[in-house]
Amino acid sequence: VALVTTLTAGAAAAAPGAGTDRATTTAEPTVASLEIQLARVAAQAEEATQRASTANEEYLQSQEALDAATAAAADAQAKADAAEARLEQARAALGQVALAYYRDGATGLAQITPYLSAQNFSDAMARSTTLDRLGSRAGSEVQSFQAVEQVAKTLRQRADTAVATQQEATTALSQAANQAEASATAVQSQLALSTERRDQLIADLAAERQTSVEAERSRQDQLDAERRQRQEAAALAAAERAAAQPQPAGGGSTTPSPAPSRTPAPTPTQAPAPSPAPAPSPAPAPAPSPAPAPSPAPAPSPAPKPAPAPEPQPAPAPPVKAGATQTAIAWARTQIGKPYGWGATGPAAYDCSGLTMRAYQQAGISLPRTSRSQYNVGTRIPLSQVQAGDLVFWSNDGTAAGIYHVAIFSGGGMRIQAPYSGAAVQEVSMFYTNVMPFAVRL
Repeated sequence: VALVTTLTAGAAAAAPGAGTDRATTTAEPTVASLEIQLARVAAQAEEATQRASTANEEYLQSQEALDAATAAAADAQAKADAAEARLEQARAALGQVALAYYRDGATGLAQITPYLSAQNFSDAMARSTTLDRLGSRAGSEVQSFQAVEQVAKTLRQRADTAVATQQEATTALSQAANQAEASATAVQSQLALSTERRDQLIADLAAERQTSVEAERSRQDQLDAERRQRQEAAALAAAERAAAQPQPAGGGSTTPSPAPSRTPAPTPTQAPAPSPAPAPSPAPAPAPSPAPAPSPAPAPSPAPKPAPAPEPQPAPAPPVKAGATQTAIAWARTQIGKPYGWGATGPAAYDCSGLTMRAYQQAGISLPRTSRSQYNVGTRIPLSQVQAGDLVFWSNDGTAAGIYHVAIFSGGGMRIQAPYSGAAVQEVSMFYTNVMPFAVRL
């Protein structure tokens, strides 16, 4: 700004009378540059909040993975312990056989002892001569022992693998927690920096346009609102187009369309067979006049073409459970003003999916913990049919795997959400940038 002022003052001294025009001309590129910077600041703030939401979702996914791995490890450990207990029982049974043979003097204890040692069992099995001497009962016990030992070995390996998976999930959770915490801190810093930078740019623009800061702020607020309105309209149109596209088989829980009815094929009309001509009677007299040829049967009328089967109509969306949705929305409104907290499910703070989970819990509906998991319950509804109480989602890439945010549509173009770190639970207008083309009705 100082450089522009200096250049403008110099130009005015060199060419008196043209100062105002030259100042305006020189300021125009600066104004355009400042407005571009303002738009960039707004975009950076939006990107920071999106990154923070994604990091929180990844943390929750890691927590789910750890919970599943912990349960699997506990189950595998219990099965391995039970198998090893059965192995000890089988070893004891084999020992009884060996003791009986020793008392009877049928064989030497030294020849049976290898079967009583878990460490030497594999080597002992190679000695076929021992099996011959143990007899049929001993052979049966050895085979039983071998089977139990193999099962125990397999289950122990599975338990070890499950424990290793659990340890990996624990490490992944720790890393995701660190990333989520860092992103939460970064978004607050970015928002503060963006606010400060925006205020400075607005002041610079006011100076360039020779107007007040308040007037310029109002002007920029209006420009930002118009920009968002254009973006929102384009995003909503894109989401509705995506919802109208055929969905891949097995791609979700959208309401299935009924199978088209089949119209039975009409039975073809058969032509009547012509009556045969009567055979002439033989006579020595001159041949009688030949009988007239029978008239040909009339051609059958062509069968009418079957009417085409009507196009199947899509099944109507399931009705909203009014009582449940009203309860969920009413409860969510009582939480407005409480702070956002990554990984939080209340009662003092919430993240986005924690708020939706608790809201529907009040209505007697159980939801999974993460926004990506919540997208896979209920019935998917095109965004154009969304009603109060439906869950709406936002994704980085338009897929379920990229979902990073969920909110409750509260009607009238509004949503209730826990937005991002540094903000509070709020009821605000819908935001369609990155919105998923389908909502979920519970």
